[in-house]
Amino acid sequence: MKKSLIALALTVAAVSVRAELLEGIVIRVGDRIVTRTQYERRLRDMLNEVQQNTPPEQVAARKDAVRKNLVNDMVSELLIKDRADRLGISISESEIKEAIAHLKQQYNISTDQQFEDSLRQSGLTRAEMETRLRDTLLTQKVFSRELRSREDLTDAELRERYNREKETYRLPERAHLREIVVLKPDTPAKELEAHQRATEIAAAVRKQGADFAQIASTMSEASTRDKGGDVGEINKGDMVADLDTAVFNAQTGAILGPIETKSGWHILKVEQRLPSEVPAFESIKGKLRKDASEETFQRDYKAYVETLRKDAFIEVHDDMIPKI
Repeated sequence: MKKSLIALALTVAAVSVRAELLEGIVIRVGDRIVTRTQYERRLRDMLNEVQQNTPPEQVAARKDAVRKNLVNDMVSELLIKDRADRLGISISESEIKEAIAHLKQQYNISTDQQFEDSLRQSGLTRAEMETRLRDTLLTQKVFSRELRSREDLTDAELRERYNREKETYRLPERAHLREIVVLKPDTPAKELEAHQRATEIAAAVRKQGADFAQIASTMSEASTRDKGGDVGEINKGDMVADLDTAVFNAQTGAILGPIETKSGWHILKVEQRLPSEVPAFESIKGKLRKDASEETFQRDYKAYVETLRKDAFIEVHDDMIPKI
């Protein structure tokens, strides 16, 4: 009995080796491998994604970049998995379930059936999705252990970035507005009546002591009526041309209109005009930290992978790479 088990084990090992040899290995990193089939599937998936989500004039260049970078990307992934093993880092089933629940919430998916349909549309099986999710979570865990957190960036480092790139954070001209809208009726015959009503409302809000917000809450036909017509801050260039021109040629406190657009007549109050300006450092420090973290991550990621490469056994068999 014992002998037969050993023979069986040797037979299984031999079959495994033959299958591996027949399959062909594209990449080996330590004890981990990427077979020709695995590589081809990954490449096809990425090329299909480029085809579906890239402007036509950029497709060829993006596909070339995918083909050029895929080997290095997969080597990096295997290096990180190997490092995770050495650090004793793993992903539990509960973490996978939690991540899936987060994905469902993020994409407003309420049922398992909707989730499965979404996977099919993406060309993924649930097992493939969970494998990719596990790899992503594993990478995040390794990086959180070994790479510098964005929370560690000092104010001095952030201020240096602010001084260097502050023009990229410049805010455009803005205006804080309130509105009253009288919508155009479905039939042209009633347009004159609606226009007259808009003219009367404009006259009412211009009367001394008139409360624009109160009138908006009772007379406006826009969704902002529940907020007293408060639109909030609008950037120059974000409105239709006639409204934009009127607002950004007016002073704070001005009441404009009625101004006709395709949808109706607009009466606007310019609560405040705000100039184009660079925000103060303290007001955008959080955004600076977030933006810097991405830049820092990319730099640190490359350096980290290069460090792992130095101590790793890596083989790439160019002759096994599929020509797709």
